[in-house]
Amino acid sequence: VSLIVNGFCKEVLQQLPMEFAVEAQKLVGISLEGSVG
Repeated sequence: VSLIVNGFCKEVLQQLPMEFAVEAQKLVGISLEGSVG
């Protein structure tokens, strides 16, 4: 599931400003850790 989410996020993040993309990746990582653990 995380691979699908990461693939989708990468496509979206590539179209966003770099600073926002970094913040979004952090948020996604945190949410994934919470859902998995």
